[in-house]
Amino acid sequence: MTTLSEPQRTRPATPNTIPQRPIPTRQAPKRGLNISTTQIIVVVLIIIGLSVIIDFNRKIQGGQKITGEANQMRAEVTALAATKAALATQLAYVSSDAYVASWAHNDGRYVQANEVLVVPVPAKNTTAVPPTPVRVIQKPASNFEIWWALFFESGES
Repeated sequence: MTTLSEPQRTRPATPNTIPQRPIPTRQAPKRGLNISTTQIIVVVLIIIGLSVIIDFNRKIQGGQKITGEANQMRAEVTALAATKAALATQLAYVSSDAYVASWAHNDGRYVQANEVLVVPVPAKNTTAVPPTPVRVIQKPASNFEIWWALFFESGES
């Protein structure tokens, strides 16, 4: 038995007709990754952008650290300048005649021409008064203080 198929209908080729495109057939799906070049370029640009942002952040943090250290050094320099000024003032006073005379009179026990040096000397037969003993009354420790000492204080006393 033979089956007859329907005759194929084709348009006659005329000069005014538009050539027909072939009907696309469904292709089998590709195996593997379906990545276009646009997607690859976007991913590469994102990676480059992130690395630039991270590097910029690192530089900002380094600058902040340097700024903090500079402020700290500036404060130290100011304090040292004040100390230097105070020491220069003290050096000027110590090298003056007024300081030498003050030291000789107070600490060196030198006297001027119209003064008499008096040095108190303790008597030889003096009896020392013994200090009165102070009686210390301790209040009894509460249970809370006892438990606190047991848990939190070291046993070395």
